[in-house]
Amino acid sequence: MLNKFQTYIQSFVEKHPASQYFLAVSGGHDSMLLLDLCRSISLPITILHVNFQLRGEESDGDQAFVENYCQLHSIPIHIHRVDLKEKLQSGGNLQHLARKERYDFFESHLNQTVDSLLMVAQHQDDQIETFWLQLFRGSGLSGLQGMLEKNGRILRPLLPYSRKELLEFSNELNLDWREDSSNESTKYLRNLFRLKLIPALEQEITTLRDSVQIIQRVFQSNLKDNQAEIEGLADFIRKKQTITLDKIIQVADFKIVEVFKKLSIPAVFAKKIPEFIQGEVGKRLSWKVTDGPFQGIVKERDSLRFVSTNPISIAAPTFQANFVSVLPTEFDKNVLFLDQSNIVGELYVRPWIKGDRMQPIGLTGSKLISDILKDDRVPNSEKSARFVLCDSEKIISCIGHRIDRRSIAHAESKLIIRVEIQQ
Repeated sequence: MLNKFQTYIQSFVEKHPASQYFLAVSGGHDSMLLLDLCRSISLPITILHVNFQLRGEESDGDQAFVENYCQLHSIPIHIHRVDLKEKLQSGGNLQHLARKERYDFFESHLNQTVDSLLMVAQHQDDQIETFWLQLFRGSGLSGLQGMLEKNGRILRPLLPYSRKELLEFSNELNLDWREDSSNESTKYLRNLFRLKLIPALEQEITTLRDSVQIIQRVFQSNLKDNQAEIEGLADFIRKKQTITLDKIIQVADFKIVEVFKKLSIPAVFAKKIPEFIQGEVGKRLSWKVTDGPFQGIVKERDSLRFVSTNPISIAAPTFQANFVSVLPTEFDKNVLFLDQSNIVGELYVRPWIKGDRMQPIGLTGSKLISDILKDDRVPNSEKSARFVLCDSEKIISCIGHRIDRRSIAHAESKLIIRVEIQQ
């Protein structure tokens, strides 16, 4: 059996070549078997071990065990010790914090080493557990598809093999490993599925494991086919912080879930979108900000506005002004022809503010800038990005929308100023 696994690992790394492989090794069975296999084919490896100090002497024993193995076989190792209990005093979820600490540590070493990849030891049973956990949590397709053999710079070579197969092989090798006592506690949801729920289901439905794997492959294919659209939509929302109702109505529900996941928006809010877009203007969805770019969604008249944790910095338009001798036959809202005698002081651009008024061409009397933008159906999310051109006395233009009649040049004007707005 040794030759079988060695041949498999050799072909796997040939498919995913790198100058250096980092191995995440806890000291438990799965990671020690992966380490032993990689060592047996003389792969260039460096071990990464995280000690969360959650189990006292047992955690330190795991670290010492991995260090002794590496010393015996002259394998480089890096240790990350972190007091997770102390970090949790400021709040947070144990599993989420542990994962973040672990992968931040892994990523720091990947980033320091060109052409390197990370191997982790998840196997087929972990894959099945992940499916049921994600189903329980109401995940989208990316959760239900399970873990990928290669995801970015992370490799999972043991995914094709069950825990039973790997244990049989380890016993043939007389492999030593450490048992984590916390793996037997059903207070952790994953352990509850692994120790009780999944075995009970598979005992009653013998074909269940095969069915789950087929479903995961279908989901992987579906996501692959739609990945470009999902990525594009997430990037659009991230940059524009808004999306029209017409556009989002055309997006399939499962794609909205995936887009929201990429934007770190809780999946529960993706499920509320169909009803939300039918709601009244001004309705809002809000959530506790984690590490995502948004903290809420507001329903506008014809769009959804995503409330940013870091609002977009909007650059003001600029303009060029010069004297001309004649008026054109056609006019543009972004090219103004002003009568110099009606301009007071210097021209300048500023954001519009509440209460601003102007006297638009074609209208008797004045009108609020806010009403002009409303009439032009500018979404609330975009109104702050509108500017006005002014002199010392009045608003001359709501840029891109209206021009004030008091300043425009006419055939009898002696000095005509051509002002071209550049947005």
